[in-house]
Amino acid sequence: MGEQWGPPADHDILDRYEAIRDYSRMMQHYARAADWDRLLELQTAYVSAMEALADAELDVTLSDGANDRKLGLIGEIRVAEAEVRECLDRRLSELSRRMADSRHRLHVAQAYETQGRA
Repeated sequence: MGEQWGPPADHDILDRYEAIRDYSRMMQHYARAADWDRLLELQTAYVSAMEALADAELDVTLSDGANDRKLGLIGEIRVAEAEVRECLDRRLSELSRRMADSRHRLHVAQAYETQGRA
């Protein structure tokens, strides 16, 4: 990292936040590119890193400088997560629209089939 944050616990926690920030940025990239398979693959590692961070942060008090850095990283993570959510919401809307269109076509086809039998 290059900068001194204080005790080893500061370094460990900040390294974990930086890794999560990096995961969130990669997920943001995949969401923008509509690469849903890679996004989902990465999400597993992201969730694991978040769980490990939660465990590692128990009973740890960061120095003021490390806490400031942590807050900055959390801000970066939130921005990336928000964009991923927006991309996923758009994708869900698109899939919902496609499903509705397919159901409509199915109903129309069934109606024509029923009329053809009559």
